[in-house]
Amino acid sequence: MSDAAKKRFLAVDYGERRTGLAATDWTGSICVPLPRIDESEPDALAAAIAELVRERDTQVVVLGMPLLHDGSAGQRATRTQQFRARLEAAVAPIPVATIDESHSTDEAHERLKELGMKAARRKDFADSIAALVILERYRAQLRTPPRPARGDE
Repeated sequence: MSDAAKKRFLAVDYGERRTGLAATDWTGSICVPLPRIDESEPDALAAAIAELVRERDTQVVVLGMPLLHDGSAGQRATRTQQFRARLEAAVAPIPVATIDESHSTDEAHERLKELGMKAARRKDFADSIAALVILERYRAQLRTPPRPARGDE
């Protein structure tokens, strides 16, 4: 695994009421879901995440970006970008990266369902499992070498 993939990450599945979190362990090798934060005020949420970043000695924050099916930014992505600016200010100088979070919540519900969790309980854990999916996707992207552009092959 590359040094970049061994960094300590904190993934954020931003929501206007509930925000899911996941992180790597202190070695940067194991991904685990963390308790979600139930906070609707963006500055308070950014401050809570910043505290967690300091406690966990996080090196990179990964924010899920809710892109539309065509990859463009819709209304939710615009709100998430606004939150990203607050989060960047709160965690500076720690970088805040983004990755497409499409269908991460669906995948989270499916994982919880496979574990036998009833639908009524899944909603309590889905946000942080979605953050785990975001973190896994981001780390997988780091391990995948970039493809050469057409004509560079």
